[in-house]
Amino acid sequence: FFGIKAGNSWQGDSVSVKTLEFEGGIPVPRQAKFRSYDSAAESFRDYVEVLRNNPRYASALNTGNDAKAFATALQQGGYATDPAYAQKITSIAQNLASLQPALKSGDSAPMPSPSGTF
Repeated sequence: FFGIKAGNSWQGDSVSVKTLEFEGGIPVPRQAKFRSYDSAAESFRDYVEVLRNNPRYASALNTGNDAKAFATALQQGGYATDPAYAQKITSIAQNLASLQPALKSGDSAPMPSPSGTF
């Protein structure tokens, strides 16, 4: 769910996939190893551990429920090389928030159109 790289210290399973890394703002195709999990719950637990245990992401942990501030702090901490990472995560969060009333009421609502290209 979170695209966490499987660095040399990673002891778990991994999968090698094609990805785009941004170097100087330019997308460069690469092959990279990412962490692999047996369940979604395992993925979420590890994501929380990565954020808690890496001082680069400390400012993200103090953003409360402000998705834009959280994504911006992650990007500033070097979580992703995509220069539009924070914008994309913020857009996803806003789209999900706009669906909440319909989800709570059980009505079916059309999916909002993404504002940017992923």
